[in-house]
Amino acid sequence: MSNVQAVLNPDIPLHHQIYLQVRVEIEDGLWVGREGFPGESELAERFGVSVITARKALERLATEGWVERGRGRRPRVLRAPSPVKLDSAREVFHHIGKARSFTYRLLQRGVDVAPSEACAAFGLPPGSKLWLCRRLRIFKNRPHSVTLNAQPRVLGENHSIAKLRKLPTHQILTEAGIEIGSLSRTLGVSLATPLVAKHLRLSMQDPTLVYTFCYSDVRGQLIDWTRICVHPAEPSPVEVFNFKIGRWSLSVERKPLETLG
Repeated sequence: MSNVQAVLNPDIPLHHQIYLQVRVEIEDGLWVGREGFPGESELAERFGVSVITARKALERLATEGWVERGRGRRPRVLRAPSPVKLDSAREVFHHIGKARSFTYRLLQRGVDVAPSEACAAFGLPPGSKLWLCRRLRIFKNRPHSVTLNAQPRVLGENHSIAKLRKLPTHQILTEAGIEIGSLSRTLGVSLATPLVAKHLRLSMQDPTLVYTFCYSDVRGQLIDWTRICVHPAEPSPVEVFNFKIGRWSLSVERKPLETLG
């Protein structure tokens, strides 16, 4: 886990916020096959809190059966991530109008344990390693979203830093010689992780809208799994269903919340 200074909400018990974040990491499969689960001191340093606060978070995780603690040794994760159910009948959305023009800031890249949902999408067991890339997307000079791309190592490691700092995912894939055949999308809500909270200027207790995209090539082979955590102040795109063709479409032409009358 990256040692990102947490953005904690002072109005909510700190140990509860840390407990929730670590539990989400376990549920997401990020500790499968990984050594070095943090003890009290390391957890305190990671989140910028006292050892007593970190201890309370670990005690609750142990009480609820998420981890096992023992004197003189590191906590050990007990629970496996929840099985991921993939819906093969996901709708394929098509943009209406001009796509938003984002600027990008590269936050992290490299090979690491991928979220269990990404592993399942690629047909891999939880704890598998993929090439991961995290970027901040900026829209009209405001932080819009944080993206996490997961790709096979042979593909991801060939992307240049210059392209990762400038281009959207579909263009990066196209310039890598891949012909994109389809793009599927699912939608959910999740609390902001420390990294997301830091770059979107939120606290870890703030909810974010989470889009998950799967890019497949013309043969139907998955080439990229993307999770996008969107700032809660950003409006959701308008979705339109066409009864003639039986397909949903996604409109990105919508005014920001602060400009709506």
